[in-house]
Amino acid sequence: MRNSLRTNSTRTTVHSPEDETPAREACGSAVEIEGDEVRLRGLAVSPGIAIGPVFLVTHEVPEVGVRHLSAAEVAAEKARFLEAVEAARREIQDLRDHLARNLGEEGAAIFEVHELLLSDQAVVEATTRRIERDLLSAEHVFIEIMEGHERTLEATNNELFQQRAADVRDVKRRVLRHLVGDRRTALTKLPERGIVVARELTPSDTAAMDPKRVQAFATDLGGKTSHAAIMARALRIPAVAGLHCLTALARPGDTIVVDGLSGEVVLRPRPLTLEHFELRRQRYLRLSASLRKIRDLPCRTLDGKDVTLSANIELPEELESLKEFGPYGVGLYRTEYLYLAKPGPPTEEELYQEFAKVVRAMRPHSVIIRTLDIGGDKKPDWMTFPEEQNPFLGLRGVRLCFEREELFRTQLRAILRASAHGDVKILFPMISSLSDLRRCKEFVEQAREELRREGKPFAEKVEIGVMVEIPSAAITADVLAREADFLSIGTNDLIQYTLAVDRGNEHIAELYRTFDPAVLRLIKETIEKGHRAGVWVGMCGEMAGDPLASLLLLGLGLDEFSVSPITLLEIKRIIRSVTFSEAEQVARWALELPTAQQVEEFLSEVIHRRFPDLQV
Repeated sequence: MRNSLRTNSTRTTVHSPEDETPAREACGSAVEIEGDEVRLRGLAVSPGIAIGPVFLVTHEVPEVGVRHLSAAEVAAEKARFLEAVEAARREIQDLRDHLARNLGEEGAAIFEVHELLLSDQAVVEATTRRIERDLLSAEHVFIEIMEGHERTLEATNNELFQQRAADVRDVKRRVLRHLVGDRRTALTKLPERGIVVARELTPSDTAAMDPKRVQAFATDLGGKTSHAAIMARALRIPAVAGLHCLTALARPGDTIVVDGLSGEVVLRPRPLTLEHFELRRQRYLRLSASLRKIRDLPCRTLDGKDVTLSANIELPEELESLKEFGPYGVGLYRTEYLYLAKPGPPTEEELYQEFAKVVRAMRPHSVIIRTLDIGGDKKPDWMTFPEEQNPFLGLRGVRLCFEREELFRTQLRAILRASAHGDVKILFPMISSLSDLRRCKEFVEQAREELRREGKPFAEKVEIGVMVEIPSAAITADVLAREADFLSIGTNDLIQYTLAVDRGNEHIAELYRTFDPAVLRLIKETIEKGHRAGVWVGMCGEMAGDPLASLLLLGLGLDEFSVSPITLLEIKRIIRSVTFSEAEQVARWALELPTAQQVEEFLSEVIHRRFPDLQV
């Protein structure tokens, strides 16, 4: 295997074909090889299909040995470190300004975590203290501290926070290069229409590229919330992540196909393969053109039933790509990254500024902010948790907030203050009973009273919703709906709790069945009970963005679909192409089927018959 896999700074790397044998063996079943053609499957994170030459990027941390200091050298070493941090901060600011000019403020927001880290006194002071205490060089100490943060984020077993570990690595490399005098900028040499292949891409990488030259991204690591994915969507180019061993097999200049619809990547494709993907690319371009025509049209069935479409976001930089797909609000704003991106809890002012920025950008549309849902697989390094045999059934969501009241109160105050800038709704996760909901509402009222006393503005009417993701909440949805303003079904957890399946466990992945009849009945009951109580019911889980589920959910009476921004127009097209009565019939037929496989096969047949050009 070539050296670039064992190293980590931006440069192009050339290797010989004979080096591929161990790499292919390491990839195992993740790769299909026929002659010189290599097929890999990853995660489709930005739609589209691109064909072009490989531009191979690897990352290398500058070589740093252990260097001991004398007491007389400590002051100069600390000053040298602070100068490197300040130089890195200025560079980040320059890159941020560059992106703001080209992609808008939301696009530039990918550097927010970098700016937080470089301005965080806890990180800086921890480094200078250790330089003084241990008499070690700034490089050695800084690497150890930053790698500790990397390990914490990677250990969360949560995609969003694992991607933030890439931010930490990016900041680490940038500061180290200033300390050792290394300035590599190979990404500025990207050829025309190149396809960037990398182990991972950092914000610094993507900001250094000329967007007019890059056709697509393909990375070994990352997922839908990685910076490469976010930047690809902002640039409107295809991207596939999670390919594991692409960099072990790709050679600079190889022809590569990146299919951001299916998640497939093909290296050195044969002529017939190229012909197939070129036809597929042309079909996609025609479909995209037709979808753009409905961007500003209402989401309404042929017989006049209006349905609300909203977007799920996790990072402010996703707002720019959201605007491309139409005038939609935010149906789920996940806030956990604000708590894992730093070595300590965010202040009320930091949270308020972050929330207010999103709310202002979305006016006049609403923003539904989910309160803190850490615990389970999302545990900040600065927070202590009890030992739990089943963390997903333990201290997470509002359960954790009830134990850490100050944390909860701080976030609620920030959300309420942000409501002064637009339409804000609050969504509480992991509600299992009416007692949970009432306790949450008491915290909201206490926060309101505090803000009134302090004379801080907020909207008096802020709707409060329950995230229905525990079976007990679905079963008692009628009780909850009487004291909530809306219900939002979180299918990701509802499926795993209903079927007793850990959705992160690959050994039983086949048991995680979206269309299981038990899950469908709970969804149906939740919608019906919410409507009887006079509240609207939405869905913010992955199922809402699955085209196969669209007619079923529409027919069950779902009022709001909150989905990934890139899925919005596909879902709108399906809803606009049928009558509500047709969708009701599809739902009735689906609910009569006894197994998840039969439901999925039935829905697949219906969708493909109605929309043969849809990529599902």
